[in-house]
Amino acid sequence: MATKVVDRTFVDSVLNQLVHPAAQRLMESRYFTDLRNGKLTIRRMQGFSLQHTWFNRGLLKGGALRMIKASDDDAAFMDALSGIHGEITHPDMCKKFGLSLGLSEEDFSTETPLLEVVAHTSVIVASPLLFANAAAGRASGMSDETIVQRYSTEFAEYLARPPYSMSEEALEFFIVHSTVDIDHSAAAARAVAVLAVTDRDKELVWERVEMKVRLKLAKWEAIYDHYA
Repeated sequence: MATKVVDRTFVDSVLNQLVHPAAQRLMESRYFTDLRNGKLTIRRMQGFSLQHTWFNRGLLKGGALRMIKASDDDAAFMDALSGIHGEITHPDMCKKFGLSLGLSEEDFSTETPLLEVVAHTSVIVASPLLFANAAAGRASGMSDETIVQRYSTEFAEYLARPPYSMSEEALEFFIVHSTVDIDHSAAAARAVAVLAVTDRDKELVWERVEMKVRLKLAKWEAIYDHYA
């Protein structure tokens, strides 16, 4: 049986014009410039762990809401369940990074999310509930996981070196995401290529990705400033 050829022209334009430039801008930001120069402070690393653990837990809660909403659609229900299964260990891995830097369990239970982190999380959680467009929904994973893979690779490489010299155990979150998100983002891109058929689909995908990358960059700037 012949394999169906999927036209990736639109998806590649989204990646090349929005996602990859955003990832590069993040790599050129103050946070990652400090990381590469050996000057990233423990407090700013703790800040990432605190805020991203909250974010990851928010994604799991959003997935639970999606499951309820999709309870009468077996395919959509299983897709939401699969999403939770794939993310369920991530909050604790991210927390482990912070604990290795001197944070306590109480720090994680009492820290409040920054406005920019709330905004970024809210868009991801609310969009599938409010806008029933399958292509736009998968575009979120395509953009987010592409950027997460990029910054995780940077963290895994530089935090293992002096002056940080952190252990593989402490860096598990980044080591895992530097590899598995290659497949995750590629799978999401293939799904968007198949699902984005109409002009309206493509318009919503573009708008969603453009919004997401802006919010993600703003989140990192906020972490850098708040945890000075």
